[in-house]
Amino acid sequence: MLKINAVSKTINDLKILDSISCDLDNGQIVALLGPSGSGKSTLLRCLSRLTSLSAGKILYNGTPIEALAPSKIGVVFQSFNLFPHMTAEKNLTYAPVKLKQMAESETKNRAVQLLEQFGLSDKKDLYPGQLSGGQKQRVAIARALMMDPDILLFDEPTSALDPEMVEDVAQLILKSKRGDRLIIMATHELKICKLIADHILFLNQGKLVENCGTTQFFNAPTSARAKTFIDKMKV
Repeated sequence: MLKINAVSKTINDLKILDSISCDLDNGQIVALLGPSGSGKSTLLRCLSRLTSLSAGKILYNGTPIEALAPSKIGVVFQSFNLFPHMTAEKNLTYAPVKLKQMAESETKNRAVQLLEQFGLSDKKDLYPGQLSGGQKQRVAIARALMMDPDILLFDEPTSALDPEMVEDVAQLILKSKRGDRLIIMATHELKICKLIADHILFLNQGKLVENCGTTQFFNAPTSARAKTFIDKMKV
């Protein structure tokens, strides 16, 4: 379980996150939703440990998130952040070897398995510049899964892709779901939420205003702001 307890983040006297608290169970796909400037990307950065907290704490299965091993949290960045000078396979194997998390032979075997799982066996020797946006997305997800993380984070997983690819990306994320893993995605794409999200956290002006199941969020949101957001997005 992930426990977010009174988490706040202030930058230059501006409160980006305002005392956010919630509990999230493993085995779920959780969507972070909200308008631009709501704080969802900042919360995701706090969860990925790329940004420190100003107040509060985050625990995963009772352990402070800062104390978790690097291998416990996988991140798929909005712009993929693949190493342009490395092949698809090398993008997967570099971090586990560098961090000494896996033996080099084991790392290579796992990379081959993941690339095959994501339909990229014939792309393993290509560089990011030779791949399509969808193929880069698959490599980025495979890389995040290399060290078998307990928490998998996605930052706007469909923003760099064509709209018709939303369902493809949804299926890729769904393929990564398992009972002992928590998947959290910050997104503005309501379609992907309807397709695969189990739970919604809706943020507005740094505050958590909806914390509920996906069906309840779309059918009976409790806040006027969420209702307006859904209507404007024409879902």
